[in-house]
Amino acid sequence: MGVIFALSFCPVSAALFFGSLVSVALMQKSGFSLPAIYGIGTGLPVLIFSLLIALGVHKVAAAYDKIAAFERWARRVTGGLFIAVGVYFCLIYIFGIYL
Repeated sequence: MGVIFALSFCPVSAALFFGSLVSVALMQKSGFSLPAIYGIGTGLPVLIFSLLIALGVHKVAAAYDKIAAFERWARRVTGGLFIAVGVYFCLIYIFGIYL
């Protein structure tokens, strides 16, 4: 995921990796350690943001479920109020009965 992030969203990161870090790692004979540290540093923010997004989506889904349950109840109450107001207006304006 870090490689995809580096290549697609941050071309400067890919240029730094392939242009300078690989050559420095070869000159210093550090082998795998410098590219691994760079990869972890590039991938760690992606991992953190993906976890935050996943947790946020989970929280939004839970909130949506609560809102949907409230909406079912509120729809019935609102419908009852509309019927009651309609009956009241019918009694007043059609039948002339004042309450």
